[in-house]
Amino acid sequence: MKTKPSLRSLEAFHAVVTLGSVSAAASNLFVTEPAISHLLRGLEKASGLTLFGKKGRRLELTPDGRLFFDETASAMSVLARLDTVADAIRSAKHGHIRLVAIPVVADYSLPKILCAFSKEHPDIDISVNVAEGHRALDILERGNADLAIAINNNARNNQSHAEFSSYAMAIGPAERFKPSEDVVSLASLCTEPFVALTPGCPFRYALDQHLTQQDLKFSHTLEVETQSAIVKLVSLGLGISIVDAIAAKAETHKISATHFHPPLRWTYHLLSPANVKLSTAAQVFTDFVAKSWTE
Repeated sequence: MKTKPSLRSLEAFHAVVTLGSVSAAASNLFVTEPAISHLLRGLEKASGLTLFGKKGRRLELTPDGRLFFDETASAMSVLARLDTVADAIRSAKHGHIRLVAIPVVADYSLPKILCAFSKEHPDIDISVNVAEGHRALDILERGNADLAIAINNNARNNQSHAEFSSYAMAIGPAERFKPSEDVVSLASLCTEPFVALTPGCPFRYALDQHLTQQDLKFSHTLEVETQSAIVKLVSLGLGISIVDAIAAKAETHKISATHFHPPLRWTYHLLSPANVKLSTAAQVFTDFVAKSWTE
């Protein structure tokens, strides 16, 4: 091919062949017949091919023109598909979101959000990676996730799109905390066997700092990596613990739970990397999550 043909000339060629005449193509493309003829001449010059011969007053494809049309038809089909895809992306009917979430959110609150979102947007795919605190932020900042749900570290330059506050609750086996015990002192829990998260995660760090401020210390009998594992072990009678309220409230059929004083609170954020524009699908998801967290 001598030069690249213009898209408009390919559209004109495709319209003439499929509609059967220059006049029909001109009407379809909202141009004049001379304009169509000019586009066809330009396409022949660009391709170096004689695309049409005349049979009476009608244009007829040459053998080379027929081969070229077959490829043009395939290309026009792809372009039509791209237009459909672009429209689907703009209207959030197509897309993929890579989400990383800390374990307690992934185990307890995120499934309901994903279920409700998928019902409203069935053609948006979401892949979920589960990682503890700092590692979740690392995954986001390396570009391996579009969004993260975690406790934000203000020293890290991420953008927060939505947030919700939570707090810790004391949990024990089913009969450990009575309904009448609305609030217990943190000090009163320190003499019992305690199931803790492994060191290094933000929740464990926040709890250790909270205990240090009160000059208290738990007797750790077991350390595990997730709050769901803590709930399981506590339900089996292996001790008490302190977990996020979203875990405690989700498992009341297995354990008993109560508030303690002084309380421990924090805020979860839906984050994206700073200065990175969200995809349409990711923006729709952040709007959905923000609404869910305020209801």
